[in-house]
Amino acid sequence: MSLPGQQGRASVWLLRAADTAFIVARIPDRSPSWTDALVICLDVSGDRADAPAHDDFQFLFRRALDSSVVYRGRGGRWEPPLDDPDWRLGSSHAVGGWEVSATEDSSRWSVVLRLDPAWLAGEGGRLPAVAFLVHDDDPNGWSGWPDRGMNGSVTALERTPAWWATLK
Repeated sequence: MSLPGQQGRASVWLLRAADTAFIVARIPDRSPSWTDALVICLDVSGDRADAPAHDDFQFLFRRALDSSVVYRGRGGRWEPPLDDPDWRLGSSHAVGGWEVSATEDSSRWSVVLRLDPAWLAGEGGRLPAVAFLVHDDDPNGWSGWPDRGMNGSVTALERTPAWWATLK
């Protein structure tokens, strides 16, 4: 799939190989900034609630990967690990069944998220759901997928699991 952006289309692939799943994103961007971000929203149980719940995760990967945060839904909002608003991945890019890496050059940056298969198993016969957002610091804009006719409020997508796409 691809997401439109000011500097070109970002490409995202979901791959499964043996006992591992991968989400790979390639984002065109010639104006590097630590605020550039890829957001992967994942509803592991597939219930697609109206607001973030305990089974929902938001992987916010910054271009400066050490500044990234993984949030978990609770009570309709995203919460940082241990309720610590200053928590960041730091040099640890692997926790609890996932690991992330990133690369960049003068015209793009890429993120590879490796997930243990349990992250995509679903629950009660439901399939997990996913959404993607990309932030580009220049011109400070967001793009998102799936496009649910959000009338310019792309960030509403990250707060509405019911809008996320089912993974098959």
